[in-house]
Amino acid sequence: MRKRKLGLAGLIFILLLTGCGKPAQETASLSEGGTQEETQQESKENKESGSGVEMTSWRESVQKMFEDPYGDYRETGGEIAFLTDGSVEDGGYNEAIFNGVRMYALGAGTSFSYYHADPNAPESYQEMIQRAVEDNAGLIVCAGDIFGEAVGALQETYPQTSFLLVDAVPRDEEREELPIAKNVHCVLFHEEQAGYLAGYMAVWEGYRNLGFIGGRQEPAVLRYGYGYLQGINAAAKDLSLDDVSVNYWYADTYSADIAVREKADGWYENGTQIIFACGGGLYESVLEAAENQDGLMIGVDVDQCRLSERVLTSAVKNIGAAVTDALDEYYAAGGWSEEDAGQVKRYGVEDGCAAIPVVDSEWRFKEIPTTHFFEIYKQMKRGDRTVSDAIDMPPEVAIAVNFE
Repeated sequence: MRKRKLGLAGLIFILLLTGCGKPAQETASLSEGGTQEETQQESKENKESGSGVEMTSWRESVQKMFEDPYGDYRETGGEIAFLTDGSVEDGGYNEAIFNGVRMYALGAGTSFSYYHADPNAPESYQEMIQRAVEDNAGLIVCAGDIFGEAVGALQETYPQTSFLLVDAVPRDEEREELPIAKNVHCVLFHEEQAGYLAGYMAVWEGYRNLGFIGGRQEPAVLRYGYGYLQGINAAAKDLSLDDVSVNYWYADTYSADIAVREKADGWYENGTQIIFACGGGLYESVLEAAENQDGLMIGVDVDQCRLSERVLTSAVKNIGAAVTDALDEYYAAGGWSEEDAGQVKRYGVEDGCAAIPVVDSEWRFKEIPTTHFFEIYKQMKRGDRTVSDAIDMPPEVAIAVNFE
């Protein structure tokens, strides 16, 4: 391994780039790096702008950050192994995690690889862990409840291998939580806070008929959805409204699906104005319906505003920065420290890791100034405005909610 060159300044720079961050930086997301053709076109436009100065686009800057002159990425056998059941170029959740991994690895000179599990083959999750261990991975990064079950089954089988588990904790086959082994560290988020902000601002913008389509009823999705309801309810109360309603449904999938598109189509046709699409690639079906029906969408996890003008905003969490932060702590301590080993760390508003896009994306709210968002954000950060993270049942709200 080359000498670590990722000091505090480098880490701060990463935090500025990899996700929502604090309000002044919260939307410079690496997960939306764009295509090479887009980058070249932007560069050409900058050269022809008449300024006489060759400008560097943000996409070019991002691509430069991911250059790999030393060959740290390996097809197999990297020191850090990222395990996923989706694409690492999905423009969202998986890519945000992978960006956090490779940003740290490229900065620190640590080799890294990624492996794909088959979402249609439950046994493949444990098989991928076993394969990464056989390939001598020192630290395995994986995310989601299904990987939580796989880590739960194998955390004590491979005590010499370390695990960073994102958005999950170790569970048994009955989905009951297990004690976390000392070689495992878990990173969770206060998704309810990001969902709250998205719902609150949507109502303040003037929308009265809202929707929520979630993937599976897993903790992160539940927190997003229940926070969304709390934010909508709070805005309705603050504005003394009695005509706010929400359609609410879980699709039981994280993929684009005809059933999701048909559900969204029906809602839009019947007056729903905006739908929070919460769950992996299912946003593609909701966005298709929004574009067909003249509706709007709220994105999730990362800033999805650049996908379409139909995306009003996104409920984002700083996934990449949290992963980079955990990796930096791990390697600085030579393994999980006493504070991290067998422990859960949850990131939220207080850490600058739950928000909606403000600065580096177009502010698409027409009735709300950014100053109003910052005021609500500060209230949450101070603890003057609280959001419940309970997921055992839907929150009690005064607005009309139609659970389907």
